Amino acid sequence: MKTARNVNPPFVTGLYYHIYNRGVEKREIFSNKWDYSRFMETLNFYRKLPLPMKLSDFRRNKIRKKEVVNQKNIIKTLCYCLMPNHFHLLIQQVEENGISTFLRKITDSYTKYFNTKHERIGPLFQGSFKAKFIENDEYLLQVSKYIHRNPLSLAMWKNNVRAYPYSSYDLYALNKQDDFCNTDFISSYFAQTNPKLDYQKFVKEQEIEDLRLYPLFIDPEEN
Repeated sequence: MKTARNVNPPFVTGLYYHIYNRGVEKREIFSNKWDYSRFMETLNFYRKLPLPMKLSDFRRNKIRKKEVVNQKNIIKTLCYCLMPNHFHLLIQQVEENGISTFLRKITDSYTKYFNTKHERIGPLFQGSFKAKFIENDEYLLQVSKYIHRNPLSLAMWKNNVRAYPYSSYDLYALNKQDDFCNTDFISSYFAQTNPKLDYQKFVKEQEIEDLRLYPLFIDPEEN
């Protein structure tokens, strides 16, 4: 049964959300490893405010980077996965309007980069973005699992999802984090509540069958 198109929830500081967007007309938004790398750089650059400059100016060395006093994270990322025609983020808002500001800046910045590089014009993403509010820890863990299982749909990675280079799954498998992704919360949850179950086993378990969770899993094929 089809449901009415969902409207994004209000973003409340301290709470968690599953964020998703895909290419307009389901087109590819990452054509090669350089596109993936640039998008990751964009995510990392715009997660803080105030900004010293635009990312494009910083990369071209047009302006010498200045030290920014009192720069703060506006979002915290727990999981991510970049797929050829869409991306998923599991993030927490840590400053007022943080998610909306962050998504607007990364969308605008990456679209300008992609259009210039690939000699195209017009929107790259289908609308702004879609978001689902995650109301408890159980749902948070299941959404992280869903995000990290995304590459299973790609023939090349269906038997070795940990090796997929454009997600945060390997950070969890190795129990580490990078500048952009914070794995502490989810990793500590397993250590405290179920030490016998590690995160890799959790992700490799059978697909999620709890129908209550499906509204949180923003289907890349939905209209």
